[in-house]
Amino acid sequence: MQLTAPKLIAGFITAIWGFASLIGAPSALSEQPNPVPVARDYMIEPTTTTSSTIYIDPYTSACEQLSALGVNLGWPADQRTVLESIMDRESNCTPNVTNRKDPHGGSRGLLQINGSWHKWLIAKGIIARPKDLLDPVVNLQAGLEIYNYGVERYGFGWGPWGTK
Repeated sequence: MQLTAPKLIAGFITAIWGFASLIGAPSALSEQPNPVPVARDYMIEPTTTTSSTIYIDPYTSACEQLSALGVNLGWPADQRTVLESIMDRESNCTPNVTNRKDPHGGSRGLLQINGSWHKWLIAKGIIARPKDLLDPVVNLQAGLEIYNYGVERYGFGWGPWGTK
């Protein structure tokens, strides 16, 4: 009997198949158990109490994904459409945008948070330095604090963005 490459390969595969069936490895043809749901990186748990957590669909626009993230971070769900339009107008839904022409050291991030808010946000422990506002999660959290400040003080949260 002459050993050729195909015979050696077939013998090797047969040996592995036999060893796998001997130790009880699952067959590819057998029924697989239901997979355990795995949390995705884009699913953010809410940091405050909200009415619901919104699934962030990776196949939607950046603005839709980021507004869903905002709701998951505590933004009022009924303000989601306005949040999307503000992010679109201010940064084209691009998290790392800086406008150095704005007063008080410029504006940063999705919501273009102005430098006039930096000291207040640092005192609240939301940011350590202005550059932190380029992180979309931090920017949305900071924006929510500013929005809530507007609601508490003026009864309208969008005042700092000049939408009224």
